[in-house]
Amino acid sequence: MRTIIIGNGSIANYDIVREYFDGAYIIACDGGLRHCRAMMITPNVMVGDFDSALSSDIAFYEELGVLKTDYPRRKDMTDMEIALNMALEKDTDEIYIVGGLGTRFDHSLANVHILINTIRQGVRTYLLDEHNIITLVEDSIEIVGDIGQVISLIPLTTEVTGIESKNLEYPLYNRTMTIGSSLGISNVMTAEKASISVKSGILIVIMSKE
Repeated sequence: MRTIIIGNGSIANYDIVREYFDGAYIIACDGGLRHCRAMMITPNVMVGDFDSALSSDIAFYEELGVLKTDYPRRKDMTDMEIALNMALEKDTDEIYIVGGLGTRFDHSLANVHILINTIRQGVRTYLLDEHNIITLVEDSIEIVGDIGQVISLIPLTTEVTGIESKNLEYPLYNRTMTIGSSLGISNVMTAEKASISVKSGILIVIMSKE
C-alpha cells in the first residue's frame, strides 16, 4: 500500500502530484487540508495541532466524517513527524510526502532528516514537489527518470563510504563523501534507469528539474 502525506508547504502544480494519489491511504497534515480541498481529495485522516489549518477546511472534512487526530501546539515533534509516524504504523510499502517543502527552510530541512525514521524501518519514502524528488539511501536504490535528469548526492551522515553508481555521467566507484563537500552535486542520468549504492552511512538522493 502507498501512503501519501499532504503538508502545508508549497504545491504550485497539482498535476505533478496527482498521479501518486490513486489507491493511496491519505494523511492530511494540519494546513495540508487546503491542498486537499483544492485538489478535491478526501483524506483518510487529518492530524496535527491545526494551528495553520483554516477552520472552514477543518469543518468541511469533519462534515464528511474524516477522522481528526489532535495534538497540542507545545510538543517535541512537528506535525509532519507525527504524520510520518502514523504512516509507518500502517501496512505501507512506500510513502510520498507532498507539501513538505516550501519557504520555511527549517521545516524543509527537518522533513529531509525525519526520512531517516522510514529507511530504518525498511520503507522507501519520497519528499517531492514540482522541482524535486528527494529520498535517502543506506543500501541501494534504482532511479527511473529521463536521460539528462539531474541527480545530486549529498551525505546526510558525517561520512558515506563505498558509493557506487551506474548510468550517471560522472560515475562513482567506491567513493567516500563527507559533510562539507559538494562532490555529488549535479550529476546527470545517461539512461532512463540509474542505480546508486553505498556501503555505510546515509546519502540524500535528489532528482531535480527546472
